[in-house]
Amino acid sequence: MADSLLRQWHILRMIPRAPRSITISQIIENLNERQLSVPTYRTIQRDMDTLAEIFNPFLQYEMRDKAHRWFMDARTVLEIPVMESATALVLCLAQQQLQKQMPPNELEHLSAYFNTAAQILDKHETPYAQWREKIRVVPQTQSLIAPEINKKISDTIYNALLKNRRIKAKYIKRGEEKPTNYTLSPLGLVFRGTVTYLVCTMRDNWRPIPLPLHRFVYAEITEQERSVPSGFDLDAYIREGKLDYSISDKSLELELLLDKQVADHLSESKLAEDQQLTLLASGQSLFKATVRDTGQLRWWLRGFAEQIEVLKPESLRQEFKETIEKMKAKYDDNRK
Repeated sequence: MADSLLRQWHILRMIPRAPRSITISQIIENLNERQLSVPTYRTIQRDMDTLAEIFNPFLQYEMRDKAHRWFMDARTVLEIPVMESATALVLCLAQQQLQKQMPPNELEHLSAYFNTAAQILDKHETPYAQWREKIRVVPQTQSLIAPEINKKISDTIYNALLKNRRIKAKYIKRGEEKPTNYTLSPLGLVFRGTVTYLVCTMRDNWRPIPLPLHRFVYAEITEQERSVPSGFDLDAYIREGKLDYSISDKSLELELLLDKQVADHLSESKLAEDQQLTLLASGQSLFKATVRDTGQLRWWLRGFAEQIEVLKPESLRQEFKETIEKMKAKYDDNRK
């Protein structure tokens, strides 16, 4: 009895999910590889009939090429022991937050786990079942509609990145109408707001560049291995601000005069590790920090409008004065 139960346990673990399948002959071969006691073909046939009764409708078969081909239902996962509620919750949250970050083939493979997790949370009265309705992730900035990305193209790029292969691509540069042909070595994907960037190189040993996925109009995976620049690190690439529009390679010694609301905000969420906040007698605060000179910095500063005054560097203060004058001229227009 113990041998029979152990054998059936191993058989259950062999059964793939549809559209894949396994025959009894393949099951016997796998049992031999595991050095288990293998009975007759007829015994395995009886095992499968018994398991099909117990695990109906999960375990199914079809006749093809004069053989029973066994498979598990593609929509669910048979877990022994049964998936716990906490595990089901993690899978549901992962499905919500990580879909864009997963290779398409692997995401499809996980769909059965996601379905099973949702079923477990829907059927069981546990605190975990209600957690999905108690948590949301919202963007910090103004919500924008994500640009449309061709699924076939994105699948190709994801698979090339997964397999470390180069891609042949057609890419439309900003401001142009016709695509340019490239052969790219994919290095990584970066998700920034609503835009997904492929960090890649165009030639061996060239500097990496970020290309928005929605501007690709064609992509084909090749058999060529990708070329990775010596010492490339995706985290370092991001920290160095390569995804920002850099004004110069130099850092800025930034000094700002802040209203209380902005000072409170920056005391909780720092702009830089070396930042200093000094409360002044006026109730405002003097802010000092070393920051990168980027377009993103200017966009962020402009978002606070009159609550911030740029003191230093003088070049940035002058730039803001000119911007303000141009804005004032637009609003002073007599148009009605």
